[in-house]
Amino acid sequence: MAELLTDEIIIEKLEQDGFMEEPDGPWLLEYLYEEYGGNLDTTSDFVDDKWTLKIYSECTYDGYDIFWCTYESRPYVSQEGYYYEDYSEWSDKALDELTNGSNVWIENHIWDDMEYDFNHRLEEWWQEVYEELSDQKKEELLDSGDYYEEKED
Repeated sequence: MAELLTDEIIIEKLEQDGFMEEPDGPWLLEYLYEEYGGNLDTTSDFVDDKWTLKIYSECTYDGYDIFWCTYESRPYVSQEGYYYEDYSEWSDKALDELTNGSNVWIENHIWDDMEYDFNHRLEEWWQEVYEELSDQKKEELLDSGDYYEEKED
């Protein structure tokens, strides 16, 4: 006889498939790499052409910091330069690139301040992905005939 399908059963089945409801940042980065091919580097001191998106800072001759969030090796100040940190926007751009299979490099001292915003955006993204995975698992379980859904009146 078929069993009533509950959220707990769906969550348990997803966990058996290796999908956590609330994973930590390192697990999510590994998932991004495995599923999409995007790699995030926040530890190396050197940026080269293998990184599609680069987020870093430079000091101007007169002592001001300028921040770059760029795809170019020679960015233009008016197009990709920032006078202030914009961790939220940079996090969105970085996550977009990672989910498109591109590599992202973030200078380590910027990452120290940006990590919270990036992880927050990553968690929001995962909630959307997990909801989609949950819907797919629900349909799969209902189609198996082992479960039924409670009918609403």
